[in-house]
Amino acid sequence: MILRAMAFAAILALTGFQAGADEYWEYGDWRVNISDQRTDGGYRRYCRASTGGDGMPVIWLEISDGDAGPPHDYPAPTYATSAPRGYRTQIGNAQGVAFVFDQQGVFFGVADGGIDSEGIAWANASPRWQDVRNMLLWMRVADHMEVRGLDAFHASTQVYVASMRGFTASYGKMMDSCGHSIEIPR
Repeated sequence: MILRAMAFAAILALTGFQAGADEYWEYGDWRVNISDQRTDGGYRRYCRASTGGDGMPVIWLEISDGDAGPPHDYPAPTYATSAPRGYRTQIGNAQGVAFVFDQQGVFFGVADGGIDSEGIAWANASPRWQDVRNMLLWMRVADHMEVRGLDAFHASTQVYVASMRGFTASYGKMMDSCGHSIEIPR
């Protein structure tokens, strides 16, 4: 249990999440963290669902009780990775990224990456904003999602495979905990 807590802290540090989790659940290969943080205007609740970690990249979604939420805005699935000091990540800044579901559905995004103040390389990628809702629908029915780095001169490279086992339950818990609808209209 202590190792799991340490791994979770590393995941949160990787993605810039500052507060410790107040509540925690696991659903299949996914986990949900709920955190209440003090702000200038009182408290805000942050709800996050994620999979991966333990030295591997992370796929996460986050929303707060102060966000617009559905049906106008949905949390964007985000691929996040880092590499040890002196090494590069498998996906670089401004590189195209494909999110492939069961070799049937695909969505695209562009990575944002760099090197932090401690010399650690990092990269994040999300789908285009107009594809977020449809990507969430695919995440609910797919068995797995491949993250692939795109290259203009070579075939794409698989950099991570995420299980979708438990995604629907974790998405529902995350959205409900922050006061948002769990429905994703087609």
